[in-house]
Order: sequence, then C-alpha cells, then structure tokens
Amino acid sequence: MLNALIRIPITVLILFVVSVYPAYAQPDHAVKPRWLIEDVLASDFKPLAIGHRGFSANLGENPDKPIENTTESVKQAFRAGVQIVEVDVVLTKDNLAVALHDDFLEDYSCVNQLTFAELRHRFKQASKLKHVLKVARGFSVKKNNDRPSGQVILEIKTPAPLCDPGDTTVPALVAATLATVNQTKMQQQVLIESFSPEVVAMVKASQPSIPRALSFSLLQALTPEQLESITGLPVTLLDKDVGFGLQWVEVGPVYRVPIYESIHEYVATLVALESRAATLDKDALLQMEMMSAGSAALLISQLHNIEISSLAYTVNDEQEWLFLTSIGVDGFYTDEVLMGLSLEGL
Repeated sequence: MLNALIRIPITVLILFVVSVYPAYAQPDHAVKPRWLIEDVLASDFKPLAIGHRGFSANLGENPDKPIENTTESVKQAFRAGVQIVEVDVVLTKDNLAVALHDDFLEDYSCVNQLTFAELRHRFKQASKLKHVLKVARGFSVKKNNDRPSGQVILEIKTPAPLCDPGDTTVPALVAATLATVNQTKMQQQVLIESFSPEVVAMVKASQPSIPRALSFSLLQALTPEQLESITGLPVTLLDKDVGFGLQWVEVGPVYRVPIYESIHEYVATLVALESRAATLDKDALLQMEMMSAGSAALLISQLHNIEISSLAYTVNDEQEWLFLTSIGVDGFYTDEVLMGLSLEGL
C-alpha cells in the first residue's frame, strides 16, 4: 500500500490537499456574530448618544479631539463607548465616496473637481468612506458584553449648487455610497439619511433592505422670503419634481433642498419613503414646544406609533438633552460624547 502511495504523482497529492484544506482547516471568518443597526434602533435603552461626525465636529480648532469624519474620530468614539456614530459622505472627481461634511473646501473649491489624491493634498486628514466603515466593522463584532457597537449613520450630503449647478451628480453619489457599503459588508450596520427625499428614494429603490432616515431642518419650514431674510442669500424656486409634490429651492450657492408647508407634509414624505427614522433639528422641536406646549411631544408620539424612531441634532447641552428626553426623543447627535454617554438611558 505504501509503495502504491509513493507512486502517486506528487502534483496529484498537492491538488488533493489543497482541495480539502479549506473545508476542514480554514477558520470561518464570515460567521462572526455582529451587532446590527436594528439592535440599536429597536432597543428600549433610550435615549442613545450618537457620535456627531465620529467623536465631534472639529476641523482642528480643538486640539484635544480628533478631526471630524476621519477613521481616528470614529475609532475614538467607539472606544469611548458609543453604539453608533454619524459621518457625512461626498464624492470626489474619481468617484470615491469620502467622509467629509461639505462638498466644497474652505476656499470653495469643489470636492467633485478633485481626485482623492488632490483632496488629500489639500486636506491631509480626509478619509475614504471605505476605511471609515472598515474601522466600524471591527467594532461591530459581538464581544463578551451586551452593549452594541460599530453602527454608522451615513448622511449623504445634498450637493451644493456651487458644485453641481446642473443638479446631475446625485445618482453617482448614491451609487458610490452604496457600493462602498456593499464592499465593506456593512449593509446591516448602517442607516442612510439625507435632507433630500430624492437621495432617500434612490437608496430605497436600489437597496430597500438598508434602513433610511429623512432629515429635517428648521430652515426647511420657512417660506422663500423668510429664508432670504434669515440667511441673507438669494433664494431661487426650482421646478424639480421627484415624486413628492414638494417645492425645492436653491439658497445661494450652498443649499438645494425642499421646503415644507407644514410638519405634516414632512411626515407624509417620511412615510412615503418608508423611513426607519426621522432626523430632526432640535431647534425645530424647541420652536414647536415654544409655540404650542406639547406639540413636539405629540409629533414624537405619532412617529413612534408608526414605528419611526426620532433622532435630534445636535445636542451638546445637558438641559436640552433632558428636556428632549422628556418629550420622547430616542437619540441625540452630540459633540459632547462623554456627556451623552453619561446621560444615556435617563
């Protein structure tokens, strides 16, 4: 028998070993249990602290904190104990999704006119979304505790008129973001949000299993005349129909967003998009309460009744946190991560 085995060509033996080795000897990295975004959204442990732009909004003015929207900022937030962070997404000239708050730099040069290499030359801390999500994925693995981690809210930024005068770049931005989510296998660890119903609708159409949120700013509740008065920028009405019957406006070179005639119109859009969460301007909620006591609490209750979580931004003051908690808000974007963690669940 041994002599017969020796006569088998060595190449045949090698091929046999190679063919059976993966099945019997290689560890299976694909079955690691991971926390899911739904574990956080559906938890009764509320309100939760959401790391704003990772650990906080910071472009270098605070040397004690990492630069916002970077791998280091996200890493520091998760190490501090947050379950979920928020990062912003824009697109480069070479179609790379990057984590950056605006699609233009301080000198108003447009990110979509720069390759990633050129962007890094201008802003050396710029991080590819791919790298940010890979960092988060490492924290999403379940450890020997019952506290979720490694979850990410991706805000797809509405392209500014300055950098997208023809209003044509949204499909490429959405596609690049989703491609990066898929590449990093983070489909069950992200929530995608935007102030643009068009963006949210594209995500819904392309990958309906990824949960979505529609953001709302107090500015979107103003009339064009009020917007001009408050911002000091010219407001242009747009003939833009993406299926929700909303009036869109351009506010100077900076914003292209819909405005809402009432909070009910916003909620109707939220529902039409089958949103999992509503991302609400804290100032809008505080204004509602000031105008009519109990109105913001009623809105949050109505959202809960249709299984939509309420998230408010950006809450850096303890008294605001406690008041918004009292009306039922589920989570707060915060630059004061340690404060937020100390107030979670209260």
